[in-house]
Amino acid sequence: MSDRESIKKMLRSVLQSSKTGVSVNSLQSEYRSLCGENIPLKKLGYSKLEDYLKSIPSVARLEYRMGELKCFAAVCQETAHIAELVAKQKNSKKSGRSQVVNCRMRFKPSNPYMLNVRPRSSLRQPSPAGSSNWLANRSRTYGGHRGFSASCLYDVELVQSRLIQLMEKYYSGLWMSKLSQVYSEMFNQKLHPQALVDLEKWTHICMVSQSFLFVHVRPKSHILIEVISYTAHTRTCPASTNAPPLASSLQPGPDILPLLKVTFSPTSDSRIKELLSKYSHGLWAHALPKLFMDTYKMSFPEHIMDNLSLLLDICTVEYPMPHDKKKVLGSVEPPYLALPSEQYPSVLITDAKSSNAVTVRYVGENYSNAQEAMEGTMHSFYSQSSTHRPLSNPVVGQLVAVKGEDGDDLARAQVMKVMPPNKVKVYYVDYGFSVETSGTNLLELHQDFLSLPFQATNVQLAGLDAFSSHPLVLSSLDKLAVGKILLMETLEPCQKNEIPEAVLYDTSQDDDVNINSTCLKALQDNTMNNPLTVNATCQEVCVTNVCADGIIYCQLPSRGTARLSKLLEDTEAFFTSKMTSELLVSRPFSGKFCLARYKGKWSRVEITNMYGNRVMEILFIDLGLPATVEVTDLREIPPLFLKDFTIIPPQAIKCRLADLTVPEGDWRPEAVLWVKEALLGSEDCKMRILKLDRHKGDWLVYMYLFVGADSQELDKSINRQLAQSELWHKLTTQNNNTITSNNKCLHQPKRSEYSTKPHIHFIFPVFFQPGQNIDVFVPVACHPGYFVLQLWQDLHKLVVLMGEMILYYNQTRKANTATNIQKGEVYAARIDKNWHRVQVKGVLANGLVSVYDLDYGKHELVRTTLLQPLIEEFRQLPFQAITAQLAGVTQHQWSEEASMLFRNHVEDRALVAQVESVQEVSEVKGELWERRLTVYLVDTAVEDRDIWIHSIMADISGDLSSAA
Repeated sequence: MSDRESIKKMLRSVLQSSKTGVSVNSLQSEYRSLCGENIPLKKLGYSKLEDYLKSIPSVARLEYRMGELKCFAAVCQETAHIAELVAKQKNSKKSGRSQVVNCRMRFKPSNPYMLNVRPRSSLRQPSPAGSSNWLANRSRTYGGHRGFSASCLYDVELVQSRLIQLMEKYYSGLWMSKLSQVYSEMFNQKLHPQALVDLEKWTHICMVSQSFLFVHVRPKSHILIEVISYTAHTRTCPASTNAPPLASSLQPGPDILPLLKVTFSPTSDSRIKELLSKYSHGLWAHALPKLFMDTYKMSFPEHIMDNLSLLLDICTVEYPMPHDKKKVLGSVEPPYLALPSEQYPSVLITDAKSSNAVTVRYVGENYSNAQEAMEGTMHSFYSQSSTHRPLSNPVVGQLVAVKGEDGDDLARAQVMKVMPPNKVKVYYVDYGFSVETSGTNLLELHQDFLSLPFQATNVQLAGLDAFSSHPLVLSSLDKLAVGKILLMETLEPCQKNEIPEAVLYDTSQDDDVNINSTCLKALQDNTMNNPLTVNATCQEVCVTNVCADGIIYCQLPSRGTARLSKLLEDTEAFFTSKMTSELLVSRPFSGKFCLARYKGKWSRVEITNMYGNRVMEILFIDLGLPATVEVTDLREIPPLFLKDFTIIPPQAIKCRLADLTVPEGDWRPEAVLWVKEALLGSEDCKMRILKLDRHKGDWLVYMYLFVGADSQELDKSINRQLAQSELWHKLTTQNNNTITSNNKCLHQPKRSEYSTKPHIHFIFPVFFQPGQNIDVFVPVACHPGYFVLQLWQDLHKLVVLMGEMILYYNQTRKANTATNIQKGEVYAARIDKNWHRVQVKGVLANGLVSVYDLDYGKHELVRTTLLQPLIEEFRQLPFQAITAQLAGVTQHQWSEEASMLFRNHVEDRALVAQVESVQEVSEVKGELWERRLTVYLVDTAVEDRDIWIHSIMADISGDLSSAA
């Protein structure tokens, strides 16, 4: 998602949180409290907040309340029109609850490398006029579209200039129906449909009247459009003008099929002439034989259809494609709908006939916004032109423009069925559903409105193919998805004629909801679970896992566990008789339901996280046990057992030990180990249920747990034994607050912090030369004086390395621990579920370690228990974090506003770095990986110009100095 769209989404969230509005004076601080930074007005091309708010009426509206200017959340215009049509479509099918479009979404973290195309190393030098040109360009691009049409983005001045050139060639005049084709042929660019409407307003260039139009050039290339009166016998010009006769070489317009018009020759055949005279606006040639048969009960001469010139004595024949008279009309198809560049684009779900036919619309600047602009142009085009009449004979499969019942809306559609006397069923190609409407609402679709791809597209939801039309799945889709904006992940690119496979996520709540997984879980038969009852005692409890957050997973005797045990035995027998490689998981995705081996036997798992397409984090759903495996360790559930496996709910129940004061944050490893040794593998466990609660949609059982005790006195419970132990008393008195990673800069490192020589020598990736252009990625940017680069060409190697580290350390973490941690040493550290190569900067007294991420350039605080020795295999790839500073700027101190602007332009982006110099940072000679570069940074994402970041920073520093 672009920065502009991201800012709009976050601003909408700020405004929706206050029903009484937010004061414009305090809006920046409210936005900063949510996002950590101000609204970047300079970047957006505005100097005042009020001007920016007025430019986004779809997000904000301004009102004076009690003498104060306040800002309110506007209706989500981006989707309100779509939602209205969806609601109409749903209401026409059934009554019931209304659909509410959710416009608040939390962005799902994605792989930042996927959001950037490869940077271009061939640079365009910045303008010698200075960086002010950049601000002018931004103002022209994002400001009021100076020189552009107000209703759509086309260059008015350019079109007017080209029309003058065109009419200098056609000095004898030109039919308006031909104007678009001639314009396209002459300038190799389509004439925007809005221009045909705007002609009436260009009185300094032309004069427009109604009826058939004729173009005449006045002296000095001044265009005059005159009226041509049309009768059945002749064409004449108004008596008040001296316009020349129509040039015979000019062909009729390209936007109609072969059209027959009567000229009433005295020698014409009376029947054909009589038939054609009833159609003053012409008749489609292909309709003539059937109409002739219906009228006169006799066949139309077939040879005439092969040579329409035989009719020239009684009518004129207009060909849409004069160069090929045998070709009636070329098939004009819209371009293919391209996938967004984001890994998780926003989509509106408009319909779901099954999980294999879910209709979605992409939401964003190049999709729903572009379509709304097109429909606005369609409305102007059709409402201001009297020549657009309802279609007389719609044909199944024909693309049409359809007016709404109120006459205000216009949309593109395809005819699905024609129902006498005057009803037509059409499919809205941009909305994804069909309706029945009056034939009077159908208009011919101008070919210029086919330049935008059809916006409605179908996807199939991964993992639901076997249950695509199950009523419970359809009900879940209708409740959770239809009419809502969700995030969508397309599993892998597909061919144009293939339906993409996708996963949908709802991120509007505190926790992400995987729609695919939720629909699958709707099929579970909860009567198979043990009926949990407060104060009840459960026998034969099996503890399967103890987690650091105090959650204990238990299996209870139930119909589900018995059925599951039998199914797993049948599965073992099935795989014994078959090649298991035949059921390898070929397309993994988050939430996928499959099988993996645990202690030598197959067990049900769900993929919870993916690191590329090779390394997977999984959860054994019947054990509550997470694991990290390779994708080759997973197997598809055999189709024979899929239904039975699906309906059995997960058999691992979430529990907590009641009346036990749990320290804030995670349990210490000693406490987890104590509980595991006491419970895991015990064959005689009993559970007394004290309380039932809901935890992330699942039951959370507060319990007393007893092991091998005949009586169930509380003093003999594991709860009391642990609470009264010396170990627990020691742990509860320590500071156990959870430490979270800080992915931003904690501070700018000083040179002395690099003075400790690591024990292992690493090689710097490349020797850089001044003037060299390098493709880079910027993972961290504090300010122009300190940021971090990664070499674009080596990023894939880093991704592979991290996958290998996750696989290795997650499987060996219990066996190996780092002891005697030393400052300056290099280790592997677990940070946000990933394993990173880090250098220790300091060992703190409370069990924490300050580390520097050698591949991403970030400073982190981690627990000593999360450090592991970095084995030789993971030391081969050179460290990827290269510290740098911006060239071309003279400042050394940067304000927070300037630093924020810099971060917005470079952080998490692919850029080109032009090396100015290489500076030695380390006090230890030869440690080349600790050098710092001075570089120019260039954004080459825009095709027609390169953005040199130092020019932007020079502008902002000048503006701040002036303001000061």
